[in-house]
Amino acid sequence: MDPTYLQLLGTGAGDANFDSADPENVPQKDRRRYTCNFLAPNTLIDFNNHTAAALVEYGIDPGLIETLLISHGHFDHFQPLEIIRFAATLPHPLKIYGNSMVIDALELCRDHVFDETSGRFVTHQDPCNIETTKLELNVRQTVGGMHVTPLLGNHFMNKPYCIMEQQVFNYLVETTSKSIFYGLDSSYLMPQTFAALADTHLDLAILDATFGPREIDPVTSGHLNWTMLDETLIELRGAGCVDEDTIIVAAHLSSGSIGAYDEVAEEQAKKGITLAYDGLVLPL
Repeated sequence: MDPTYLQLLGTGAGDANFDSADPENVPQKDRRRYTCNFLAPNTLIDFNNHTAAALVEYGIDPGLIETLLISHGHFDHFQPLEIIRFAATLPHPLKIYGNSMVIDALELCRDHVFDETSGRFVTHQDPCNIETTKLELNVRQTVGGMHVTPLLGNHFMNKPYCIMEQQVFNYLVETTSKSIFYGLDSSYLMPQTFAALADTHLDLAILDATFGPREIDPVTSGHLNWTMLDETLIELRGAGCVDEDTIIVAAHLSSGSIGAYDEVAEEQAKKGITLAYDGLVLPL
């Protein structure tokens, strides 16, 4: 079944303000959870301690969730204990896909628990309602009726020394009629990722804009600001990946760097960019 829409459940970065913001004084679109997305009818992309409650708030039956794609192992995108607790509430196994670190972490939590008294991991026998699959970089795989290709994100790298401190997946998701690029937690596109996208017209591109107007050094940062996002879009347009029909969404927004939604959204809309907010529905 083709997805009918994608809903942004959480659009914040590691400094997401959802738990600390005052609902009475902070506009709803300026309150952001950690990043998570719902691809209807049954798939989540990333999962953290805000996700389960967001599903309920936006009227999505948690029991429908069958598939979970994880981009990488940072806490605002991936919390294995929260995933295992959520899976235990489902009437079917939760099928989880990610890189080797993500899957190894989940399988550790499946089989062991950390005992704070002894300071050791110990074996436990509690049932665990998950099924795990390790994805390989650049290898297209069928996931929940869609084709998913993990592409390398430019994130958490010691770039001058070419040390990948953690592998991060951006995802190309292809249905029978639509192509979606999930490009959060990435600085400039890696050459191999750009090459993989070059022959694909994107119907929806969700791109990193973590630092907004703040100046950052691309040598040390694994994210984008507005200037770097604009440059990335020029490259994608030049390759034919993005055109006037592509829905372009700027997400993974730092609460400390992004201004008031109403002001920023209007400015970005002039460039054809939709500013993300929690709950935003993107038809497919």
